Order: sequence, then C-alpha cells, then structure tokens
Amino acid sequence: MEDRTVRRLKEELTQKSIERIRRSDMLIIYQKWCKSCGICYDLCPQGTLEPDNEGKVYIKYPETCTGCKICELHCPDFAILVIGKIRKAPKAKKQNEVTQDLSNV
Repeated sequence: MEDRTVRRLKEELTQKSIERIRRSDMLIIYQKWCKSCGICYDLCPQGTLEPDNEGKVYIKYPETCTGCKICELHCPDFAILVIGKIRKAPKAKKQNEVTQDLSNV
C-alpha cells in the first residue's frame, strides 16, 4: 500500500516538474530558475529564444537552434541546458523567395 502511494507521489512531482520545463529536441529551459535577465535571447545568434509575458525565456523557433550552447554558457542561473548535437543553421531564403512571401501577405 505504501509503495503505491510513494510511487503515485513521485509521478505527480515528476509531472509538476515537467510542466515547469520548456523543452525541444535541442534545449531544456527550467522556468523556475529563470530570473528574466534576457542574456540568453539577446545572445542567441539564430533568434531561437524570446521572452514570454513575464520576461522569462521560451523557445519560439525550435527548428532554428544549432546547439551552439551560447545561451547555456552565459545563463547566470543555469536555467538552460542544450541536449542536442550541434547542427548547421537553416539556410536563409533567397531575396526572390522573401519578396514572394511578402506579396502573399
């Protein structure tokens, strides 16, 4: 009986911890540790990170993350963990593709 109760409590605590984490295939962000300093999204060369309504970081464009670890290395609160392998940055659109995209708006 006690084993089931302990197991259930562990599952609930784990679920609550997961809710506080924002993650992608490359990054894990521990929201509870973030103090909204803005260093990570200011330094991100790909523009992957953005502040939410409270100023805490979230992953706005997960597909653009290259795993460079600049955010992880400069976060004073250790709130960011890069878990993926380094990958190439997505290719930039050509000028004519950008013009076409804008004309469709």
